Amino acid sequence: MSDKLFFFVDPNNISSNQFSLNKQESHHLINVLRKPLGTEIWLIDGIGCAYRGILQKFNDDYVSGQIIEKFPHYGENNIQVVLGIGILKKDKLNVVVEKATELGINKITPLLLDKCIKRNINHERLVKISKSAVKQCGRSVIPEIATPIEMEELLNNDVYDTILVCHESGKEVIDVLPNLLENKTKILVLVGPEGDFSTKEISFIKELKVNFINLGNRRLRSETAVITAISQINLFNN
Repeated sequence: MSDKLFFFVDPNNISSNQFSLNKQESHHLINVLRKPLGTEIWLIDGIGCAYRGILQKFNDDYVSGQIIEKFPHYGENNIQVVLGIGILKKDKLNVVVEKATELGINKITPLLLDKCIKRNINHERLVKISKSAVKQCGRSVIPEIATPIEMEELLNNDVYDTILVCHESGKEVIDVLPNLLENKTKILVLVGPEGDFSTKEISFIKELKVNFINLGNRRLRSETAVITAISQINLFNN
């Protein structure tokens, strides 16, 4: 395990190699971790940069210090990955957001699919889980958590270099990914809900001539499929 301590910093609170933390992050440093002046910490701005800094001043409940080094694109992959997933039950969707964030996902879009039991999400809770995972794993971008939409809207409102659909009818993922990901900058991964995609949804997707990938000869839960798919993509995404 790394001994790096990661804290969020507002990009607007960085100037001339100096930084200041908000009250919440400062409280964690001062009152929970009880770190003294001179402690080295790592800062994450949430939009693509990490910084190595030194604590120099405690002012009431606020911490400030000096930035020693800047690291653009810290902890991020080369290819942007967007996940479209049928809305799952609360605990399962929480797992998806946490683990997908740790694995480098850039955006998660919950989908209103035919077999979804739930039709809404706790957006605030999912954002909180994602931000916590960002600090835990040490990456510099906080993934976007979109509001639930229909799959047609997701596919029609953005442009992707490649669309990968996780489904048993696809080709073995390890055999096709190297070619599918070569020279790509943004891909979409689609995973169905409990019970998978409906026949109607599969027919609609096939009309778009997307790529179906098979994650193995065992039937996986949706949250496991997400972890497996992104992990396989990450083999070619560094």
